[in-house]
This record gives sequence, C-alpha cells and structure tokens, in this order.
Amino acid sequence: MDQATNLRELMGKNREIRVISVASGKGGVGKSSISVNLAITMSKLGIRVLIIDADFGLANVDVMLGITTRLDLSYFLRGEKTIHEIIQQGHEGVRFISGGSGVNELINMNEDQLSELLSTIIHIDEPIDVIIMDAGAGVSNTIMQVLLASTETIVVTTGEPTSVLDAYALVKTIVKHDATHPLHVLANKCDKAIEAQNIQTGFVDVCGRHLGKNINPLGLISYNHNITASIKRQIPITVSDPHSLTSREIEVIARAILDMPSERESSGILSRVFSRVLGTKA
Repeated sequence: MDQATNLRELMGKNREIRVISVASGKGGVGKSSISVNLAITMSKLGIRVLIIDADFGLANVDVMLGITTRLDLSYFLRGEKTIHEIIQQGHEGVRFISGGSGVNELINMNEDQLSELLSTIIHIDEPIDVIIMDAGAGVSNTIMQVLLASTETIVVTTGEPTSVLDAYALVKTIVKHDATHPLHVLANKCDKAIEAQNIQTGFVDVCGRHLGKNINPLGLISYNHNITASIKRQIPITVSDPHSLTSREIEVIARAILDMPSERESSGILSRVFSRVLGTKA
C-alpha cells in the first residue's frame, strides 16, 4: 500500500492527467458499463480519455466496445510491447488498454509488477487528460493498490441491500489504508430519483458517522433495459442511443466530475452536485 501511495503522490505532481478509478464492492452493479460510457461521454465533451481495464485477467472493456484485440497488458509485462503499442482506439476516439481475459500473468501479478505497471500508466507520455481505471470488484490487495494509486474513486452501488453493504465494506477498507482518498458514490440501476436520493443520503450519512469519511454523492443512472441490449450488441448506450435518459444522466455526471477540482484537498466538498442532478435543495 505504501507503493501505491507513493505512486499516487508522484501522479499528483502531474496535474495534467487525472486518474479516476471506478470500483464496486460486488460484481454485477454495472461498473464496467459506467466506465466505458463515462469515457465516451467525456471524449464527446472534448476530453482526451484513456480507459484502462484494471480488472486484470478478467477484462471485458474491449468486449463492451465491440473491438477484438489480441494485445493486452500481458504483452507489456512480458516486455514484448511498450505501453504505447498496446493502446487501441474505440468509439468517439476513446483509447483503451485491455486487461486481458484468463491471462495467468495478469491474474498472478506480484506487487512489484503491479507497481511497475501503475507507474508506467501514471507517467504515460501520451496526450491524455483523463485516465479511467475500471477496477475489479471487491477489496483484494491488488484492487486496493489500483484505487489508492488514482486521484479519486467512484464507488458504484445499486439499491440492493447486499450491494450497499459491499460498497460500505469497500469504502471502509479504502479509509483504513488512506482516510484522505477522495471518494464519490454513484447509484446505478435506479427505478426512481427518490430511490437514488435515499441510497446516497443514507450511504453518505453512515460513512460520515461510522467512518468519519466525507463521501461525495455523485448522482444516479436510471434502470434502462436498453443498456442490457446495448451490451449484448457490444455498442455502448451513449453511442447506440445518445439521446436516451441514461445517456443524458451519464453526461450530467461526466460534466459534474470534470467541474470538480482534481486536487485531493478540495475534491470532497461538492455535495451540491447531488442537488443539481436531482433538482433538490442543498
């Protein structure tokens, strides 16, 4: 964890690149879909985005983008390719690096290999404004290193009690390692705005009272059965249906993130974003 903290501090000196990790306590909450669609939306807004599939060995970002590639992070680990050579391009000019699927080198990375990989990503010599890291679900040491090496983390949850509890366990683990790490919470697959408000208000309150941690409520993404269809077609919904409610909600969230200061000292005080998204009073 000290290595991850050192990497994050190095990254902090390079304010031109903002590294946002997207995480969840459990799988199946739509984390990867959010990562991909946020990247596409930011690119549409003129931001140069690189998405890293950081669910090492169990990657699916390339599948969601509908792009078949044999190049993944294992080629970099083996020294066969540079980090630049494994970057691929997807929709709306979004560039991505595949985390590989079923690749032993990635599944069994040791701490030094992971640190080298994160350091290379952080210091990448590419015209990039934002790096989005789609992290694995859970609280493993590998996942913690990825999250703590980023400038901030978006924790995704749904309204299911198990999802909320697992999201809380993730936040608790992050705070244990670094109480200052900026955190946002995003409610996904919500039937109603009031549901998202209740989820986020309760979550923020519990984290504040029991962990002493200020969590920024980021907003909501409504349940949309077309998202499942878009995933099956391997065309992200922000591409297949850019005028849908879901696409508009993702744009609101993307703009809110980009409006936030990237400095760690001030990124946890923007609860007004939640009010703006839901149209409620702060």
